[in-house]
This record gives sequence, structure tokens and C-alpha cells, in this order.
Amino acid sequence: MRKITILFSMAVLLTGGVSCEVGKDLLDKTEITDLNRERTFSDSTLTFAFLSSAYGDVAFNWEYRKYSSTRNGTTDATDDAISAVSNNGAIHPMVDGTLSAMSNSPYKFEWETSYKNIRHLNVFLANVDRAPLSVAKKERLKAEARFLRAWYYSILIKYFGGVQIMGDIIIDAEHMFEEKRNTYAETVDYIVQELNAAAAALPASYTGNDFGRATQGAALALKARVLLYAASPLFNGGNIGLELSASPERTAVAGYLNYDVNRWRLAQSAALEIMNMNRYALYEDPAADSNPPGYSFSRVFLKRVNSEYIFQYNLPLNRDLEADFFAPSRNSATRSLPTHNLAKEFGMINGKRTSEPGSGYDPANPFANRDPRFNYTIAFNGTIWHNGNTNTKTPVYTYFGAPVDGFHTKPFHTGYYWRKMQDENTAWNGGSHTERCLPIIRYAEILLAYAEASNEVDERDKAYDQLKLIRKRAGILPGDDGLYGLKAGMTKEEMRAAIQHERRVELAFEEHRFWDLRRWKVAESQLNGLQLEAMKVTRLAPNQYTYEVLPINHANSKLVFLKPNYLFPISQLERDKNPNLVQNPGY
Repeated sequence: MRKITILFSMAVLLTGGVSCEVGKDLLDKTEITDLNRERTFSDSTLTFAFLSSAYGDVAFNWEYRKYSSTRNGTTDATDDAISAVSNNGAIHPMVDGTLSAMSNSPYKFEWETSYKNIRHLNVFLANVDRAPLSVAKKERLKAEARFLRAWYYSILIKYFGGVQIMGDIIIDAEHMFEEKRNTYAETVDYIVQELNAAAAALPASYTGNDFGRATQGAALALKARVLLYAASPLFNGGNIGLELSASPERTAVAGYLNYDVNRWRLAQSAALEIMNMNRYALYEDPAADSNPPGYSFSRVFLKRVNSEYIFQYNLPLNRDLEADFFAPSRNSATRSLPTHNLAKEFGMINGKRTSEPGSGYDPANPFANRDPRFNYTIAFNGTIWHNGNTNTKTPVYTYFGAPVDGFHTKPFHTGYYWRKMQDENTAWNGGSHTERCLPIIRYAEILLAYAEASNEVDERDKAYDQLKLIRKRAGILPGDDGLYGLKAGMTKEEMRAAIQHERRVELAFEEHRFWDLRRWKVAESQLNGLQLEAMKVTRLAPNQYTYEVLPINHANSKLVFLKPNYLFPISQLERDKNPNLVQNPGY
């Protein structure tokens, strides 16, 4: 008998809602194990809290929260960063080509956590109608539950392709695990249908303790993301099952069997629907004019409430990123380091790439006059930052031999530290706490999705418009032609490359690069055999340095990507439980 024992337990938020009030930890939970369904759904507060607890895992899979023991994420499995955690087992299979269904791999957690929450939400939907709540409140909470359920399915489809859709089934102790995986097309259709239904019943916004819960915009934005992925080369005609001669059933879970330009039109329409709401905008900080270019870009991540966040993961006041990702001199654990491969992708303040004629790039002064997002994404030699030991702002020196933060003989040192989403006025060793929330979906992503889909349906003028908006907010100069450094009259292929570049620099360290390389089906060509690079800075005299690009000498510094790795394998433990689960192609 293939059964699983289900313990009925739940975690409830102390506030009964998803509050983002200053000083409140909206993930602060109390484990309650003695509640049953009868008691839970006969009490309005417990009913509300039961749903609220499903928000607790919304960001379990988001970048630096992915592996709680190491605080590393998918960026460390790309060309953008390298893990600074020795023997990081969570990252190794993703960078050395050893993904395997037989190992107790970290991605097994994505499967288990997603389905756990899907079951939890099914319990809620099956019981909420008997709760002592108004009809209007019940309908709103049902819509939230359907959004959250679609959210967890959207995580599953990114990793595994088509998965078994449980509908409203509640798995209990007698459940026989016999469900087959749905096709990729069926899984996309189900998620989109759920999000359409949720969007129709969700409010446009919330106030007070409800701020941060799913809105109409969040449902539509997630739909746009899912449809963009579905339109992308890996799934839209680039099915790896066909290339690997997999069985028809294994091929069907890996993507569509043909290319259809209409999938791009659906993605374009979904993004435009959000834009036409006129509710969201790229964040412009009131203090931008009195600060360096790009200041608004840096502040969007440090404002709890702003015009750009469509769906966010609220946190209490915190110094979390400063604790885990900044320089050691500020008592950071420094768990991840950006590579020079990423650093050199940032162009110049005039919008040109560093290799372009007229860019103004100076190899002898490589950090000067760069795209302002470079300064707000990466800390480099001389970056000024708060030091709690002295309660002053002092430079972070990364040159060879510099105390604490300097380029040294440790094999994973890159010459850079992460600074994106961090506040230069604080550090782990002192300073104030930030309002930081995690930007799960922000408006810049929607504009980039609209640009990408528009280009693929040969509407390049629309793509230009979105890239100019993003570059303007980034602090890039418009130039005499008003194109912010973009080449005039680009072909589809040139525009595609420009959009892919823009996503890399705008969305760095936000859980996108890893998936973009896969959905564009370029991971083999761009990652396999790639050598990760570092910037070695040598000090000749005060304020006088030389710069040298070197290969990183570390086990994780030369990447391996094999064709099956475009999808992750289904754990053999899951297939032992349910033999009807076909494996992904190539495993």
C-alpha cells in the first residue's frame, strides 16, 4: 500500500493577517498541533489564520532564502556569482552537472514544500464555507487561496515541467498515490485559469494589517510570468524530450510539441493588462535629485511601500542581507560573491557597453562612469559603507593584501561583494534596521516581459519604449537621440540580445538569471565550460591601483551544464511512492 501518514497541524500568524507594520514580524508563527478542522473552521480568527499561514512559505524558494543553512540561491549556480560557503552541497549539483534523481538533492525540497502548501490550501477551500465569516470575506479569502495554490504550482512547473494537478483533492492517510503527471500544456492552462479566477475576486489593494496579501495585480503579474515562460524557446518548440528521443509521455511533460507565435501574444497581452491598470510604476524616490544617478533604483528595495512592488514578501525591520552578503569587515558572513562575469555586463552611464566605441570605458579606472546600477548592485574597491565599529562610513578595500576585505588567496574571492538591496547606512555590526521586503514580483519585470514578448511578435517600437523607461530610472543618460544608449533600428535578434542583457543587470540577485538561461535555452552555450572570473586589484600607492582579470581557482568556478539539466529530475523517492510519475527526459 502506497500510503502516507498526514499529521493535521498548522502554523498561524499571531496577527491573524499579513501585516507589514513597522516592528511586526509577519512571519512570526506559533505552532498549534491540537486543533482540528471543526474547531478551526468554526472560528473566524482561526480560519483567517489558517489561510495566512500559507503565506509563510511564499518566499521559501526565493534567492537567498532558498537554502536556510547556507543562505545561497540560484544566482550562485549561474555566471553571476559563486558561493563562498565551503562544501555547499546545495549548489554543487547545479554547477557541476550531477543533478540526479537518486540523490537526496536540495531541489527535492521544492517539490515537497509546494505540494505541502497545495494540500493545506485545498483543506482551506474545502472548509471555509462553514466558517462564521461574511459571504464577501469568504469569496476574497477563496481567491487568495487560489492565487497561493497557483503560486506553488508555478514553482513546480519551473523546476519540473508538467506535474500532477491535484485540483481540490485533499490527500489523507488512505490516499493511494497513483496520479500521473499532467502535460506541460495542461499545467500552464490550469495555473492561468486559477489566476484568472483569483484576479476577478481579489481587491486592487489593501491597507493596515492586510497589506501584503495577494491582490488582483499579483494574480495578473504571476499569470504574465507563467505565460512568458510558456512562450520561451525551451517550452515553445524547443522541447528537450524531442531532442533526447524521450517517450511521448515524457516529452509531453517537458513542453509544447510545436512553436506557436500566439504564445508570445498571450504573454504580451498579460503584461499589458497590468500596465493598463495604471496602479504600478517604476519607483522614483523624492530624494533622487539630490543624490547620485540611480538612487531611485537602489531605494526601491528599501521601501516597504512603493509604486513598484506588485507582490512582495514582507519582513520585520531587518539587516538580513547586510548580515549574510556584505563584506567581512562589517561582520557579514559573506555567503556569496558576485563574479567579474556579471560586473563586466554593466555598461556605462551613457548606456553603451564597455566594449563599444565611444563608451568612455577606461581599463585603468574600470569603476568610473558606469551604469549607475553597477554601483548599487556590486561593492568594489573603495565603496563607502557604514562601519558599526566606528559609527562612521569608511571604504571597503578589496585590493590584494588589504586587511579583512582584500583579495587574498582564498580560491573563491572575486574582488567584489554584493550590495544590491542593502543600505550603505547600516551593517551587521551596527546601524539602523531597514524596511527591506523581498521583491517577488516588481513592475520592472512586467515591463521587461512586455518588451520581450513585443519583440518576438515584431513590435519593436514597444520594446524600445520599455527599455528606455527602465534605463531612464536607472540613471543612464538619454543622449542626443533619446535612446539611452540603445542602438537605433535594431533587428529582432539584436533587440532580443538587448532585452536579455537588460534583464541580467536590472534583475540581478532577484531569482531570475538561473531561470532565464533555461527558458531561453541558452544555458548549454553560455554556461557549459564557462570559466568564472575575478577582478584582482593591486595597490601601488594611496589611491593608485592596477586591475587584472583572473580565473577563479575553485571547484565551482568552471560550470557544467548538460541538456537534461534544463529541467530537474523527479526524486526517485517520489517515483517509488508513485510509479505512475514519469521521469523527465535525460534522467
